Amino acid sequence: MKKTLFLFLLVIGISSFGVNAQTSENKTWLSFNVGNHQYDGDLGNEMTAFDILKDVSGGIGVHQYLNKSFNFNYALNYGLLDTDYGSNRFSKYFLNNNFTAHFNLANGIVLKEDSWIQPFVGTGASLTYFFGEQESIDDNVSFAIPIVAGFDIPVSEGLSFELKGTYNRTFNDHIDGVTGLDEQNHDDFFVASFGLKFRLSGAKDSDNDGIKDKEDACPQIPGSVATNGCPDNDNDGIINSKDLCPEVPGSAVNRGCADSDGDSIVDFEDACPNIAGSLEFQGCADSDGDKIPDGNDLCPNVKGSATTDGCPDDDGDGIKNSVDLCPAFSGTAEFGGCPDTDNDGIIDKEDDCPTLKGIKPNKGCPEVSADVKLKMDVIFKNLLFATNSANIDATSLDDLDELIKIMSDDEDLRLSIEGHTDNRGNNEYNLELSRLRAEAVKQYLVNGGISASRINAVGYGETRPITTNETANGRLKNRRVELNISYK
Repeated sequence: MKKTLFLFLLVIGISSFGVNAQTSENKTWLSFNVGNHQYDGDLGNEMTAFDILKDVSGGIGVHQYLNKSFNFNYALNYGLLDTDYGSNRFSKYFLNNNFTAHFNLANGIVLKEDSWIQPFVGTGASLTYFFGEQESIDDNVSFAIPIVAGFDIPVSEGLSFELKGTYNRTFNDHIDGVTGLDEQNHDDFFVASFGLKFRLSGAKDSDNDGIKDKEDACPQIPGSVATNGCPDNDNDGIINSKDLCPEVPGSAVNRGCADSDGDSIVDFEDACPNIAGSLEFQGCADSDGDKIPDGNDLCPNVKGSATTDGCPDDDGDGIKNSVDLCPAFSGTAEFGGCPDTDNDGIIDKEDDCPTLKGIKPNKGCPEVSADVKLKMDVIFKNLLFATNSANIDATSLDDLDELIKIMSDDEDLRLSIEGHTDNRGNNEYNLELSRLRAEAVKQYLVNGGISASRINAVGYGETRPITTNETANGRLKNRRVELNISYK
């Protein structure tokens, strides 16, 4: 018998390491036990005389976790309490109802909560009904204070072995039908029992995701073991509550969102999610660095301005170079980007007088007035030189003074002086003489206050006759100094 008991206890010990018993997650348990009970009363004391096979009892129990240190327990035991010694014997069946509070030593203070053995002590109150068997003894109900000591040995989350002893200190001296034979004035009994405890209420799993609430970081929302019970819809390892993009896989550095182009701007904040860009342009690129994102830049590889949709505009007139007919000069759209400084409708590059309003027949220059033209005809006709000389004839000076007045009154006027000869004499001589005559007129005008920059003097010699040199009258007409006044 001793060998059998030893092996039984050994199996219990080996199988129980590291298993939890009653906890906040395993609150309610049911137990079944068998035991051996001993009597101590007027007819003797059997507390030390165990007769395991003869004094067998059985019972059930309900056990409720209160906190780490205390459990509440109800136990119902049934057996036959008797005495087998002496001449006076008694025998009564009993139903023992025990209500006890147990103090658990494996509470994290005395012993570790997951200790392989879970000792406890306790006390409470009990009512025991003694009945039947020996008719000479009246049936009776006895109130007692039970004193309990024992230990649980957890086997798994839902099963424990229990060994305990319960001493029932009664307030009844009539249990054995005899009173006053001992000095105690009460009949007591002791029950040693061994049982199995089964969990009735398992660990709570509110969201039914297979993870106990105690270990579930999101106990009200189904999740997975990998994320401690929290949902991770996109399976990126970041739980929904911390994932800015719970339906799209992303990385922790991007708060659970995707960054398809790797520019550190998450796709949902990136205006160009598939092209690496900068935060300045909401994730879009600016290849030419002109502060206009490529998507809005008609010339993404050449610096431009916002007014020309990102294309270059060298003259800053708001017309991009590619369609600007005058890309180096600021102009208007009306003239294809070319300037018309004098606003005469003729662009500067086609205007011989770009700063003076003119007309198209004069290539943008103003028309010389009829009065000035008339005066110029008189001056031309009266301009005379000494024979074979560049000296201006005195009779021509008054007319040249009139020319000075005309040019002084209108500073925009320009004068071209052309000297010509007939074909008589040496060619070089004639060319030089024509030049000197033209220069003489220019010098006279300059001396009269006209800027030399407004006068062009040139000699053509005999190279540009206007009529034949075969007659005296023809040669006279070819010997001339032409005065051409204009706004060019």
